[in-house]
Amino acid sequence: MNVIHLTPDSPLPAPVPGSTILLHEGVYGPLVFGPEWSGTEESSTVVRAADGEKPVVRPGKGVGIRLTDLSRFVLEGVETEGGTHGIRYESTPASGTRPLTGITIRSCTVHGIRGTHGICVYARNPLSPVRDLTVEGCHVYDCQCGSSESVVLNGNVDGFLIAGNVIHDNNNIGIDMIGFEGTARTPDSEEGHSPYESDMVRNGICRDNVVWNICTEGNMAYYRDGSFDHCAGGIYVDGGQNIEIFGNTVRSCDIGIEVATEHSPADDPLFRVRGVRVHHNTIADCHGFAGLCFGGYARRLGFTEECEFDHNALLCNSVQIAVQRSRNNRIHDNILLGGGTDILYNDDCAPEDLVNEFRDNLSDAEGA
Repeated sequence: MNVIHLTPDSPLPAPVPGSTILLHEGVYGPLVFGPEWSGTEESSTVVRAADGEKPVVRPGKGVGIRLTDLSRFVLEGVETEGGTHGIRYESTPASGTRPLTGITIRSCTVHGIRGTHGICVYARNPLSPVRDLTVEGCHVYDCQCGSSESVVLNGNVDGFLIAGNVIHDNNNIGIDMIGFEGTARTPDSEEGHSPYESDMVRNGICRDNVVWNICTEGNMAYYRDGSFDHCAGGIYVDGGQNIEIFGNTVRSCDIGIEVATEHSPADDPLFRVRGVRVHHNTIADCHGFAGLCFGGYARRLGFTEECEFDHNALLCNSVQIAVQRSRNNRIHDNILLGGGTDILYNDDCAPEDLVNEFRDNLSDAEGA
């Protein structure tokens, strides 16, 4: 195994695929790793903190650690402070049909972001999805995200794990899994095919994360008519498909867990959310809007449909469950304790667009 020792004063050497780069104690400027740093089938390239040492990346303005068109690459145990992004992975059309697989961001700390994202994956290549992506055991806090997110996957991601992260005290969404924003839109799709067929995060797991104090208060991107729109979710599926969300603890957020899309199926029939299961989560003390929320928030926005919400503990949320434009979802075997309103239906949506199956939910509300 080839081992490269890096200090703040030493330049990044010529790429050696499959090597291990040990970052020693000290403060680093921005780090950039392009496709030439991809690992091999036998060995991933690993960039990590040297044992017992604390390297810190402080980019000033811009991105702390930038990763582009990489495959088989592990970033582990590194701290980033400040800048507009802590860690950014991006795939681009320049990578063509080359497989983009085996990206891991593990046990990293990101804080002090002023502008955009803590950790983000933007999969912009419609020809080759990012597969086998892992964001695990990271700590993301004190991030001013504007209209962006603390941790986000966006675009052509097919197969992922977001697990065991601690995310708190940020002024926009904690974890977001996004589709249909045009990130991986195909410019010229064939007749009968949507240009958005690859433009969605899908087939993944979001589990065992702890998220708290995610609120837009003070975030000027959400200041309207003299007050702040409290709409930041702890965990948000925004157009993602076929995702399992379980074992998470979310508290003191504007919205605990939300499953929806902000785009209209009148623009493209794909703009709806399917195949999401939210189960065995604890959602507490969410007072901006709701503990659990699903469906497009206005009459023409995309449906949440054929999803399942079960065995969650909803505790002391102002609204326990908010139902928006949705149909054929199953909401069952949840516990609703100590909240204000158990179920709130969005009166901007047509009644026929609010038909779902509720059964065997336990509530302490009077008359329930």
